[in-house]
Amino acid sequence: MSIFKTAQAGEVKTKQLSKEGCRVTLSVEAVPALVTKNFQNAAVQVQSRAQMQGFRAGKVPLDLVKQNFAGHIKERALDLTVKSAISAAVTEAKLDAVGVPTLTKADFANFKEGNGFSFEIAVDVAPEFDVKDYTSIEITKKPDTATDEEVAENLNRVLDANARLESAQDGATIDDKCYAVIHYTGKRNGADDYKLSADSELVDMSAPQTMPGLAEGLKGLKKGDEKDIEAKDGNDTLSYHVTVDDIKNKIVPALDDNFAKDMGFDTLDALKAKVKESLDAQAKQTAQRDEVAQIENHLVKMNNFALPQSLVEEYTESSLHNFVHNMTQLKPEQLTQEQRKAFEERIRPTVEKDLRIGYIVHAIAKKENLQATDDDWKAELDKSLASSQNKSDEKKIKAFFDERKEHILATLTERKVFDFLKEKATYK
Repeated sequence: MSIFKTAQAGEVKTKQLSKEGCRVTLSVEAVPALVTKNFQNAAVQVQSRAQMQGFRAGKVPLDLVKQNFAGHIKERALDLTVKSAISAAVTEAKLDAVGVPTLTKADFANFKEGNGFSFEIAVDVAPEFDVKDYTSIEITKKPDTATDEEVAENLNRVLDANARLESAQDGATIDDKCYAVIHYTGKRNGADDYKLSADSELVDMSAPQTMPGLAEGLKGLKKGDEKDIEAKDGNDTLSYHVTVDDIKNKIVPALDDNFAKDMGFDTLDALKAKVKESLDAQAKQTAQRDEVAQIENHLVKMNNFALPQSLVEEYTESSLHNFVHNMTQLKPEQLTQEQRKAFEERIRPTVEKDLRIGYIVHAIAKKENLQATDDDWKAELDKSLASSQNKSDEKKIKAFFDERKEHILATLTERKVFDFLKEKATYK
């Protein structure tokens, strides 16, 4: 519960000094009556905690409290006055504040009981704009089903994932399609280097290599062959002594009913149908995400307005913490100034875009009367309950929906808006 009360009518005088973008500067004057009242309230609050020899805690006479704790009383009165006056000023100015107002100018030396107290505050407010160009958005529709070629490629990947290696026939030589099993020792510039040595190394001759010159030097060798190979790594000279332990070929299974049975399906047609179904679902999701992305890009392009910078900073900081936590081993406080700046520059455009889209969606919902209702929330709850497995799940679902009601309503509103935009869009 708040420990201060908003000032009453007439206790605060407010004047708007300027507005730049979403930032409003207000002049706020707490009249003498409000300052006096807060000095009195402050004295009582300090008295409740005051301790002096000869008196129980909280029982020191008020006149002694005023004499001995004048500094504490003034500090508390100032806090009460500023907070109550700011709250009243924002209300009086009818501002849709989106963050905590900031005190920007004040002469604290002139704060005295019985006198008025004036100061200035900066308040970030929600942007005011007339949303436009949100109907007849041109959307290039992507295919929402998989092609025969995509199904075939997926099946080939499944076959490849189930391939096995078999030793090549006697007399086989290493080429750029097989796998070579080797052991070797290496030197860099004539000195032994354990990083250039390995036992039972499996080399995929068809893939890019990390050991300079090694794979190329293996070509044409047979099982049991030994060879000294030299290669350059920049200005360094590498030398390997290699022994071929084995040569293996990759055996890919045949795409037939037997393979389908190994994969848990009765027939090859059943396997193909399942792959097609899965790819169709992915294609549909990708197409839907692309539609939303096209709509969002259009809305952002056609509705350019100032954003509350305090929200941009707050969300950027939150995204920075999440990004650093998930993508690095560092803690946000461990970042250097250069690292923080680089992360912020990378994150800020996405933050600004998401914030802008949120305001645009809200504006469209209001203009087209698309806000989600309690009935929509209840219908979504019933849908979730219908899919629950037991009574315990139902209890958790109800608790979640109650706790997150406002968030769920916002999500349902966004869904309604995008359904509306898709319905009004022009597809090509």
